[in-house]
Amino acid sequence: MRMWTYLAPAYPTELFQLMADRIGAELVVGQGGSGPHPDDDPFRDGRADLGWICSTSFAELAARPAPSVREVGLAWVPDGEPDARYHGVLVVRRGSIAATLRDLEGAVVAGNDRASLSGNHAYRFAVRGLGADPDRFAEHRLTGSHRRSLDLLLAGSVDAAVIDSVVLARQRSLDARVATELAPIEHLGPWPTQPLVAGPTVSDIELAAVRARLLAPPDRALRDALTDAGLTRLEATPPGHCDTVIAALAADVGHDTATGASQ
Repeated sequence: MRMWTYLAPAYPTELFQLMADRIGAELVVGQGGSGPHPDDDPFRDGRADLGWICSTSFAELAARPAPSVREVGLAWVPDGEPDARYHGVLVVRRGSIAATLRDLEGAVVAGNDRASLSGNHAYRFAVRGLGADPDRFAEHRLTGSHRRSLDLLLAGSVDAAVIDSVVLARQRSLDARVATELAPIEHLGPWPTQPLVAGPTVSDIELAAVRARLLAPPDRALRDALTDAGLTRLEATPPGHCDTVIAALAADVGHDTATGASQ
């Protein structure tokens, strides 16, 4: 069995390796975004059995005529949250005149990649909530990673960045400049945390075994890895964990289709 992750190194690779070891899977670190491109889907062609991907990527793959993924039924719980939810956080340099998302009209806002909920779609949904067109409200510059977005903001190359709340908390603990020179101004969400998904190669019996092993009490190494990542635990999630994301993404795509705008 192969478990892919598209969420490293924003979330520590060691965490995914420990989870893969617990279920006896080979770990593969996917490249190029927070989830596979629909035209290069390792779940569809059998290269991936399990995967940690962004919920918007799950929505995209699950919406196809023959879905290549389904939810396993577990996700992680960030430190400070009551359950499996997180935010996209708008961050600016300290001293910026921007105090809310509305103040960033005409600015340059960094985000990590096309498939990301926290670094792309959460921003789009929030701008749409202001009654504005996210393709015209500001320049949303996709950088390839949350860390790159923070580096560009620290360098003054962009006016703001939208960052995964868990990743931001971890970077604030690792990098004094992120903690002292940058300030969050708005939380976008909450949204369901990234799901573990399974491809069509995984049987219901195997799925139940994976879920049971990952939800069993963690040993010290896994517990420490969760803490290092800014997480408290893995948690069982009910069917439809990602439904709010699926609905928001469909509404955003539908609006763009109706107006002739491009995503």
